Amino acid sequence: MSDIVIRIPGTMTLAVCALLSGLNLHAQDQQAVDSPYSFKQGFPADEETIQRAQDSTDLRRAIEAYKSFFPTVATEAVIQQFEPHGAVPNKVGIIMPQDPEQQFSVANQDTPYVISVFDLKEAGPMVIDVPEGPYIGLIDDHHMEWFGDMGTIGSGKGKGEKNLLIPPEYDGEIPQGYTPLYCRTWKAVMAMRIMVQSGDYDDAVKLARELKIYPLSEAGKPSGYEIVDVKGKPAPLPMLKWEKTMDYWRQLHAVVGNETAQQRHRFMLGMLDAIGIRKGEPFAPDARMEALLMKAAKNGWSEMKVACFANSRPERLVWKNRKWEYVPLAGPVNRETRDFGTTNYRDLLANDFYFFMAWGTSASIGKREAGPGSLYFYTPRDSSGAYLDGGKSYKLNVPGPVPASLFWSVTVYDSETRTIIDTDQGRGAVRTIYEDPQPNQDGSFDIFFGPTAPHGKENQWVKTIPDKGWFTFLRIYGPQEPIFNDTWVLPDIEELE
Repeated sequence: MSDIVIRIPGTMTLAVCALLSGLNLHAQDQQAVDSPYSFKQGFPADEETIQRAQDSTDLRRAIEAYKSFFPTVATEAVIQQFEPHGAVPNKVGIIMPQDPEQQFSVANQDTPYVISVFDLKEAGPMVIDVPEGPYIGLIDDHHMEWFGDMGTIGSGKGKGEKNLLIPPEYDGEIPQGYTPLYCRTWKAVMAMRIMVQSGDYDDAVKLARELKIYPLSEAGKPSGYEIVDVKGKPAPLPMLKWEKTMDYWRQLHAVVGNETAQQRHRFMLGMLDAIGIRKGEPFAPDARMEALLMKAAKNGWSEMKVACFANSRPERLVWKNRKWEYVPLAGPVNRETRDFGTTNYRDLLANDFYFFMAWGTSASIGKREAGPGSLYFYTPRDSSGAYLDGGKSYKLNVPGPVPASLFWSVTVYDSETRTIIDTDQGRGAVRTIYEDPQPNQDGSFDIFFGPTAPHGKENQWVKTIPDKGWFTFLRIYGPQEPIFNDTWVLPDIEELE
């Protein structure tokens, strides 16, 4: 009997081989798959399998809940941060120069900030009357979801406007002459930058106190709102104490108990329910659940830190042959969804990256276009790809002219706290409106980093701390076209011998 030969085209040969390979794997999958679970007659075979599956499920849900609600707890930390200095929702806000003792996540040290907290459940609609002037502000809800811009990026475009914060489910009339900003939570936080190019902090304080903030019910009456100056006063960030402990979950439970329960968060609130955080019920985890929640906090924190300092998404890079990255990672907040992503999906990596690093979102932050906004470039690495080491000395050469219609700065942050590096130098930045760095003969600028100052360049140097990592932002206010057509490219930070 002669052999029968079937000739199969090359592409079909690959397909047949793949099919046969798949059949072979299917036949052996019970032996090949290393499963931690054991089943007998279709049921869990022992108590160990049951417990392992339950622990794995609860841990996985806790980790994802941790990351999803990180911006919520971070906002609660900002709400509580300035209470020791007299801040009171609806009544008293603060202004700070954002020196190292006022810990604020990747705050710039260029422009003083006004921070105001609002409790709309208590006060009803609140008015923020911004006069004409160099104000640029954002307002976020309790989940750090943006719902309004003010000042030069607001409805008045710097010429003045009256913003009206609208509480959830409000059905009253909106008076004429107000810009309605609709908040989805009871509490909200405003961050207003005072863009004084003179560099005079006292000028900024005077401008801050020209803001008029009051309940709509008191319109027409003098505003009694106060703004307290916290310059020179320590304001530690509570989040740094909470983020890897049970306090994280306790704070989250308190927010869930007092805030709105939104349909859009239903799935993630189900994650919280599964681990014992429920609206209207006490939070009392047993020893097993507490151990899982502690592990979830540490794992979730670690995963977000890797997303921040070591994600490999290609579009993070400003220039393909450089180490500089964009902030935010995937572009500004989506105006419709109020988060990072599209109308079809939430970009989870972009959320983890940004919320671990920063507080405050706006659809105007990180717009990649020339104009009146601000653009942020970030890196934790030197030209070799190594992480920046506080015990070593480095130089950044910034080509001139820098394409900034307003001003620019370079700021250094502690990699553990994500706040401005705190040394006896008293600052963590080199800024054109304060230090006024001098150009080289070719028009470029040299910025230095390290534990000791380079001789004669002390004013263009930021002190770092041995045995501590750091990262840096270069901020450009009023970015211009050369950034976007690649005629201006920022070199990497170079380690000095």
